[in-house]
Amino acid sequence: PGSDIGATRQGAVLLPLDIMAEHSVREEDVLRNGASAQGLRDAVFAVATRANDHLITARQMLSSISAGEEAGHDFEHQDEEEHVYLPTSAMKETPKQEVDRAFGVFMPALATQMWLDKLEKGDFDVFNEGLRKTDWKLPWKAAWAYQRRNL
Repeated sequence: PGSDIGATRQGAVLLPLDIMAEHSVREEDVLRNGASAQGLRDAVFAVATRANDHLITARQMLSSISAGEEAGHDFEHQDEEEHVYLPTSAMKETPKQEVDRAFGVFMPALATQMWLDKLEKGDFDVFNEGLRKTDWKLPWKAAWAYQRRNL
């Protein structure tokens, strides 16, 4: 079930260079050997673990804010010069109201989690054809998550 979403780019390895170096992954090996390239699954596991950690942190922050508590986590780039924060509107909102109003921004996390789950089930083989299939449950899960404001 589900349709093939196709490849967005062929002939490129889109993994962080530090992770590739840490796991001795060479782009040429990946392009020649595919899933059997040395260290590839370990590198994909490392990136997937990092992504999953970010999703867990985001869920915890949303849960805390929804409960009326502090986010419980520093915002990574909040004090950097290049980040400009526009003045808020005259309407004063609580953090929970802001999250409820902007919840759609968090919705891609749902599809990301579903894809990471499929990646784990496929033993972190990014060449697994099953990863290219859309999941028919996504619209239902998305509607449920949006209605409940819960990822």
